[in-house]
Amino acid sequence: MPEPLIAKRKPCLETVRAGKKYFWCSCGRSAKQPFCDGSHKGTEFTPVEFVAQADGEILFCACKHTRTQPTCDGSHNNLSEKYEEAKADAPDAPVVQYEKVAGGALKAKLDNDCYVVRVPPEAMQKKGNMALYPVISGRDNAQFLSQYSVVIDAGTSPTLRFPGSDTVLFVLSGQGLVTIADRTFEVGPESGVCIKAGEAFNMSNSQGGNPILLNLSVCPECADPQWLDDMPMIFDETYAERIAAVDQAKAEKMADRFFQVLIDEKSHGTDVTQFIGQVPKSRAAHHRHLYEETITILKGEGFMWTDGSKAPVRPGDTIFLPLKQAHSLECTTEGGMRLIGVFYPSGSPAVNY
Repeated sequence: MPEPLIAKRKPCLETVRAGKKYFWCSCGRSAKQPFCDGSHKGTEFTPVEFVAQADGEILFCACKHTRTQPTCDGSHNNLSEKYEEAKADAPDAPVVQYEKVAGGALKAKLDNDCYVVRVPPEAMQKKGNMALYPVISGRDNAQFLSQYSVVIDAGTSPTLRFPGSDTVLFVLSGQGLVTIADRTFEVGPESGVCIKAGEAFNMSNSQGGNPILLNLSVCPECADPQWLDDMPMIFDETYAERIAAVDQAKAEKMADRFFQVLIDEKSHGTDVTQFIGQVPKSRAAHHRHLYEETITILKGEGFMWTDGSKAPVRPGDTIFLPLKQAHSLECTTEGGMRLIGVFYPSGSPAVNY
């Protein structure tokens, strides 16, 4: 079968209306991208009919190599050996300094509501053997996600629940047990955990002197947990397996970058996606996503760039990216950068525009 032409490298963002039919160009020859103008006539290509299920915005594939016709699946990232980088003559931007904010964290405020936050140990709020700090919340203009930085010392943490929200954990370091109702799961470094809406959980630190460090993300956004005296016997049997371990064999290629989805709608029936990513020393070209996202740096240093500013980032820093925020992440470390990301709505980390 003949190869389609690459009309554009990035997808086209289009507003659609519920019930309306659209005919997507599959050949790449149309002058009305991403839609058909009849230029396929005389070729083996035919347009693909798309009926919008609801009013909204859709990223239609423009590279014509998507596996999910007609929508973008990130295939444009693999059309070259290197992920698209910022041009050598791209203008520089001023460095934003970190400032202490209420609660004791350090925050670098970038364009719009984008920011990077660092949480010193003294800023953490204690609750039994658990210490936590809200790094992202509605107070920071997050619409869909909350996120906490959490430390659990020896013993079993208090039982907590975020009513009406899914909770997604990522263990940064340490080992222990997560209990949901009457189910117990072993967790270690770089484990993802999904707790479904309505369920409560606690975590036991089995190493004593070595604390468990983790990210705790909540969707829909919920500012404050419920602290419970007793564990409710609520467990969603639809998704019995709740642990997702990092496995290099499951990593997906994105040019010279890699990512592995740990938790998402397909695996755990949740509206959030949790993924781990690896990027080489480079600065990505500016791009946007149709989701609200948090990124925590696990390894490597660099800068988070937005429209007109940048902030230095290092391991432990968490970045908040509002929906459609133009940004690029730069890694300045020779060995590359490793990160954990969470975003809503669920999808592929490879999809950008």
